[in-house]
Amino acid sequence: MTNQPDLSVIIPMHNASATVTGVVESFLSVDAVSVEVIVVDDASTDGSVAQLRALDRPEVVVEGFSTNHGAGLARNLGFARARGRYVLFFDADDEIHPSSLRVAIDSLDDTGADVAMMPYNYRRGQANGDEAMNSFDASVWAQYATAPRRVARLSDVPRLLGFSNYPWNKLARTEHYRRTGLRYGSTPVHNDVLGHWLTLLDARSILLLDQPLCTHIVAEGGRNLTNRESRARLSLIDALNETYTELEARPEKRNRYSHHYWDFVLRVAGWAKSRVTPDVLDEFNLGLQQHLLRIDVGDFARIRLRRDSGLASRIVRTSLA
Repeated sequence: MTNQPDLSVIIPMHNASATVTGVVESFLSVDAVSVEVIVVDDASTDGSVAQLRALDRPEVVVEGFSTNHGAGLARNLGFARARGRYVLFFDADDEIHPSSLRVAIDSLDDTGADVAMMPYNYRRGQANGDEAMNSFDASVWAQYATAPRRVARLSDVPRLLGFSNYPWNKLARTEHYRRTGLRYGSTPVHNDVLGHWLTLLDARSILLLDQPLCTHIVAEGGRNLTNRESRARLSLIDALNETYTELEARPEKRNRYSHHYWDFVLRVAGWAKSRVTPDVLDEFNLGLQQHLLRIDVGDFARIRLRRDSGLASRIVRTSLA
């Protein structure tokens, strides 16, 4: 490929032979958009790499690790190779909505925004139809998506920080985020927390487009990360520590958005806690308490006195439990 593509799609893959070829082909068939697809194989053993190479398409790049590193590091490797004007981090088993993708690219061109954020759908198991977003995300989206297309600063739409930290509902301007150092986390699970927060924290302007970009498919009993329970959820604490370190490096934004961060921490920790096995529950609780104790004293005082006294009380109760 000699010309710069409109879009680079980064797809981490581990043993996705049943779905990845169809996902790649769905991007290559999007009308009026030039696409490169960078698939980063995370030590697959099921023949999926051979399937992709058999496509014999110059728009498809296959990178890889010889040992399993996790989706976050795979996304980072793919982003380093991306040539497109925009980048989309996608999964190897989800569905793109082509018309929404075209609208997002055109709208980013029109507005100059750094990132387009869009709603998503779910499909679970053998369900015939798609489901809407989870209740928290739906409430936040309804609050902020006041028009089919809205450009805002993060200070206008701060609750988007607490949105489910998925990578595949955001289309980002490659050049801008290469300058800011966008990356995903190093943990095997929850590595998309860091990417979500860095994308929004470092955006000069955010484009909200009120049409789903992706359907996220959760297979019943599958290996999909959404289904993962037990010890893997302990990595949430490492992911939060990695993210908070980046927030500390942006003290003005830490000051402004700390209450959104700590509210997110308590919500996601409550969700993960219900998915860890009893043998690691004490370890999880200790890690969470230690993370909460990283809170800046001034931030806590502002939360207690000016922003959300109930949140401050929840932080104290969880820290001392």
